[in-house]
Amino acid sequence: MEHKKIDYKINDGKLEASLDGNQDGEKSLKIVLHLTEAIQELVAKGGKLEGAKVVDFKFELTKLKLKIDTDQDGEELMEIEIDLGESFDELVSKKKDA
Repeated sequence: MEHKKIDYKINDGKLEASLDGNQDGEKSLKIVLHLTEAIQELVAKGGKLEGAKVVDFKFELTKLKLKIDTDQDGEELMEIEIDLGESFDELVSKKKDA
């Protein structure tokens, strides 16, 4: 049986989403989309968001953290955090359920 919990909220001009694949309260994936920056970039580029690049990269213990932007103006478009340890736990628990 598959258990997934996707949470999201819009707060202070940001769309924050997270995934908890086995509903243990630990998030394996977190994404933050800065809506104001996205709109500014869409207007500046005529409705297209192309050329996204990783502008910051960190690996802390089991977490991979990326910041992504298209115009490199110092304000990132998106932040992505992947918890590799929790992702592994979710894969193992999924195999046990199968």
